[in-house]
Amino acid sequence: MSATFKLRLNAEEVFMRVCVVLVSLLLLSGCQSLFFWPTQGLVNSPQEFSFEREIVLIENTEGLKLHGWYLNARPSDSKHNGTIYILHGNASNLSYHIANFYWLIDHGWNVFMLDYQGFGRSEGEPTFAGIIDDALLGYNWLRDKHGENETIVVFGQSLGGAAAIGFASKANQAPDGLIVDSTFSSHRQIFRETLAKSWLFWSFQWPLSLPINDDYAPKKLIQQSQKIPTLIIHSQADSLISLEHANTLYESATAPKMLWIDDKSEHAQIWRSSTWKDRLVCQLKRWPELRDPEKVCDSSRKNEVVFANSYL
Repeated sequence: MSATFKLRLNAEEVFMRVCVVLVSLLLLSGCQSLFFWPTQGLVNSPQEFSFEREIVLIENTEGLKLHGWYLNARPSDSKHNGTIYILHGNASNLSYHIANFYWLIDHGWNVFMLDYQGFGRSEGEPTFAGIIDDALLGYNWLRDKHGENETIVVFGQSLGGAAAIGFASKANQAPDGLIVDSTFSSHRQIFRETLAKSWLFWSFQWPLSLPINDDYAPKKLIQQSQKIPTLIIHSQADSLISLEHANTLYESATAPKMLWIDDKSEHAQIWRSSTWKDRLVCQLKRWPELRDPEKVCDSSRKNEVVFANSYL
């Protein structure tokens, strides 16, 4: 046997051993931590985008403090439409994600965003169940602040959509609406699909995904929000979470529902488009009436409409 061939065998053996070790570590860890990529440092987005925010600190039952930002609708002396409660994705922290939503304050909406445990200045460590509890805690704070007559629409983006779907049916007073943007339908499935994109982990996508806890899969929990008008938004060009997930969520939802599909935006980037921003503003004005995106800004009532009360 040649030295070159022996070297090749040794390299392959080392590679396989490394893979086995990686697989073992991932299986032992339960893999939940791989879903969360928080950062603690905040960027100065209030200065960058010219808005003021109220710093909110909420203490959970374990004594951990969660950090949030509350933005008042502008102009502040006029009557506002309600509050949009934003639940962000799995990376960075609220100071980055607010860039996608702060502009809603110029259309008569208050905006509230909360960092999950372990994100930004929020204490603790994130888990699948924990972010749902964090989301509910923030929602209860909003209800206490504004009272039962305030219109509150929950907007979950990517991982935040899973948190939004997870807590919505648990609230004592259900939110007035649910918007789910670029969200997966199953933790296990999206983990498997992500591994399949890597030549290193392609062969291990099935065994590695088995330990993933799918008890909080959005496709299961969305069935419990039977009376909350639900708008699902996704892009065909999303290379991170495929459109299949949005279709699954739409099919699973039992509430009044509408599916908006873009064909150009990458993952969670739809709000860079002025066209889609305008459509969202029009839809929020009509809430809880849900309309097709192409017709949502049309004043005619002959277009395709879904009325929330028709499902009650």
